[in-house]
Amino acid sequence: MIIDSIKETGENLAMLEGHDRLQYLVDKAKEVDPLPESAKTENNRIHGCASKLWIIGGADAENKMRYQVDGDAFITKGTAKLVTDIVNGAEKSEVAELTVDSFTPLGIKELLTMQRQNGLGELITRIIRIAND
Repeated sequence: MIIDSIKETGENLAMLEGHDRLQYLVDKAKEVDPLPESAKTENNRIHGCASKLWIIGGADAENKMRYQVDGDAFITKGTAKLVTDIVNGAEKSEVAELTVDSFTPLGIKELLTMQRQNGLGELITRIIRIAND
C-alpha cells in the first residue's frame, strides 16, 4: 500500500541527519532521466514552486500509474523523484484516493522552504489529478 510506503520512506529519511537529508534529495535528483523538451510545457509544469518542475504520467495497460518528472533544481527534482517513486506502479484507484495530507508521514516538508512546500503540495495534487483522469 502507498500509505505504508510513505511511512516507511519517512522513517528511513528520519534516520538521516541535517545535511545528509538534503544530500539524499540531491542524490535522488541525479537518478532522474530528463524529460524530452517537448514534455516541458506549461500544462505539465508544477506552479507555485521556486524552480521549474514538470511531471507527466498516466495509467499503463494494467492500470498501474507511471510518472516521470524533471526540474531545474536538485532539491526540487529530488523531492519529486522521491514522491513519484512511491506512487509509480501503484493501482490507479489507490493513487486517486490519496490526499496531500497522505504524504505528511514522509517528513519531507520540514526540510523545504515555504515556496518549495507549496510546490510539493501542487506536485501531489497533480499526481492525484492525473490518477483521477
